[in-house]
Amino acid sequence: MDNANVTSSRGTIIKVPDTTPGVIYANGKHLEFKIEGVWKSPVAPAPNQTVDLAFSGDGCICAITVVDSQQLAKERLNLLGGAAQEHGKEAAKLAKQGVGAMAARMGKVAFGAAVLVWIVWFLFPAAGLSGGGGGPSQSYTFWSLLGTDFSSVLSLMGSGTSHGLFSMIGLIAILAPFAAPFIPTAWARYLNAAPLAYVLIAWIAIYLNQNKAFSDLAKIAGASPFSFSWGIFLLAIAAVVLAAGALRQPAV
Repeated sequence: MDNANVTSSRGTIIKVPDTTPGVIYANGKHLEFKIEGVWKSPVAPAPNQTVDLAFSGDGCICAITVVDSQQLAKERLNLLGGAAQEHGKEAAKLAKQGVGAMAARMGKVAFGAAVLVWIVWFLFPAAGLSGGGGGPSQSYTFWSLLGTDFSSVLSLMGSGTSHGLFSMIGLIAILAPFAAPFIPTAWARYLNAAPLAYVLIAWIAIYLNQNKAFSDLAKIAGASPFSFSWGIFLLAIAAVVLAAGALRQPAV
């Protein structure tokens, strides 16, 4: 056999040889084969086995070798990894284009402030409770504050939060600036002030909520265990910067 004229391919056994030749599906074709002279593996052929095929110069099968299951799994994993990486690059490219387009519509400063509002809203500490007797303190994000009932011990510990209609309105408020550039009316720019308006109303509601729950304790201990944290002030600053966009005149 002239090795220079030998080509290879990957196929799957459809039918094993018996009184009639076996069948392998490879290169979009069904190819017949016999064991004698071409089967090179110590294991017997079986349906659905993945095999490597070698073809002679005249196109006939000259060797069949079963692909090791570990090698096959490794190849499939590499293939999936390559596909995932390619899709990831494409998704990142599309996301970058989308972010750039949104920043261009909103303005870089407004876009940055709106993104910061979202980050602070869900991730940064907005308030806390000091533990009595030097005990551990409880920290709350602005989002968790919206669902906390300070008159409930379970809610205070963070396991009984309940976000109702008022919290959902808050989500609409922080989504509004992203919708504003797509509304072709002069008043749409005022949607940039929605987060600030909501934060001010929510601050009052939270203050009244905690004051009602801890007023008696504050009289006894001399100070309330509740205090606002730096996150609430950062949220307010970001909302103010974003609301400044409501003062700009719409482009002609």
